[in-house]
Order: sequence, then structure tokens, then C-alpha cells
Amino acid sequence: MTASIVIAIDGPVAAGKGTLARRLAARLDWRVEDIDTRIERAERRDIPTIFRDAGEPYFRARERDVLVQLLPERGTVVASGGGT
Repeated sequence: MTASIVIAIDGPVAAGKGTLARRLAARLDWRVEDIDTRIERAERRDIPTIFRDAGEPYFRARERDVLVQLLPERGTVVASGGGT
């Protein structure tokens, strides 16, 4: 069995997690995943709308779910959500 290799970038909202994740992934020739982007794509709505319509607890649960889905990946840099 091959171990997963994931680097997660964490930090407060608007700290540059996505930018750092993209740069690091490019340097390592790895894939980059942004949790917020994945949620927006899956929900087909932006984060402010999700907060308004479903509430913060729902959104935070989605952040955790997406992170758990990404953990088994190999060669992936993950930009976590601000509340992850």
C-alpha cells in the first residue's frame, strides 16, 4: 500500500493560502486543490450565498468533508478554507 502525500496550507481568511498552494504545487509539479473552490463548484453557489442560505455550521461541515476526501491523495497541495 502506498502512503498518501498531501501538504495542507492553513491560515486565516485572505492570508494567501490559495496563492501559496498554487506556487508550491507548481514548484513540486503537484496538483493543487482549493477547498473553497471545490465547495463552490459542488454547491453551484458562492460561499457568501452558502453562509446566507445554509449557515456557517453547514459550510464548516462541508469544509471538513472535502478535506477528508482529499487526504488520501498523492502529490497534492491543499489550500484549506479559512475555518477548516
